[in-house]
Amino acid sequence: MAAERDLTAALQAFFPGHRDLLVGIGDDAAIVRQGRGPVAMCCDPVVAGVHFDARTGWRRVGRKAVNRNLSDLAAMGAVPDWLLLSVVVPRDTAPARLRQLFTGVRDAASLAGARVVGGDVAASSGPLVVTVSAYGHLPGRALTRSGAKAGDTLHCSGTLGGSRTGHHLTFRPHLAEGHWLARQRAVHAAIDVSDGLVLDLATMLDASGGLGAELDAAAIPVRAAARRLAGGDRERALHRALGDGEDHVLLWAQAPRGLAAGGPLSARARRPIGRVLAEPGLWLRAGGRRRRLRPLGYEHAL
Repeated sequence: MAAERDLTAALQAFFPGHRDLLVGIGDDAAIVRQGRGPVAMCCDPVVAGVHFDARTGWRRVGRKAVNRNLSDLAAMGAVPDWLLLSVVVPRDTAPARLRQLFTGVRDAASLAGARVVGGDVAASSGPLVVTVSAYGHLPGRALTRSGAKAGDTLHCSGTLGGSRTGHHLTFRPHLAEGHWLARQRAVHAAIDVSDGLVLDLATMLDASGGLGAELDAAAIPVRAAARRLAGGDRERALHRALGDGEDHVLLWAQAPRGLAAGGPLSARARRPIGRVLAEPGLWLRAGGRRRRLRPLGYEHAL
């Protein structure tokens, strides 16, 4: 079976480019030249048994389906405008559950200033699948995964690990942060942390020409849920922060101390969690020792 990232790389060669395609397959969203300016577009599903379990209320499922896509737009520095919604529901689904689902979609869209303008509904004998396509505009440049440079510092916009205790359903996309970061010339690359910090960092470094990175264990912002799941064990909690995934915070590379004052970033987000290296490889520095990291995280087997 093919790994998700291998398939993505193959599809980059399979589908032809176009003169109006500014950023294509392989980033958090595509960017196309259209009308008055560039448009960002992305499409992500949520699937019962994969992204949520049977106990999850459908209103939360609807919110998550929207917010996963909005987090991708945030990583590009885009502002969301329009959403399309495709729903495949199990046969004999009660109308009240469908209304809960659509209410969750509407709630998340409204909070982000976006509107649902169409889609489709089908029934099957399989699990619930909700797919949202999100479209947004770029007030300025697009952030991409491919611009990191050796010597950059690495930062993330929120805490990490333990997301499956509830954060994976209740997170809010960091749209204001992404929009602001795109206006900072010191920011060279960004990515939505959905599959795990280390795996998504590796993806960004590969897109940037095969660079490496060193993370500072003491600087990684570990979510309280990760510490609880680890039973107070600091090493296990850090392992969760590095690889649990579904954090939906922004990871970015920037010129050291290059950000303007102000903006929506917390003081913690301004502190580096690591640095980009010229030589390939991922490393973790902890207690004065340096060890190699393998790409921790979640990858779909296809």
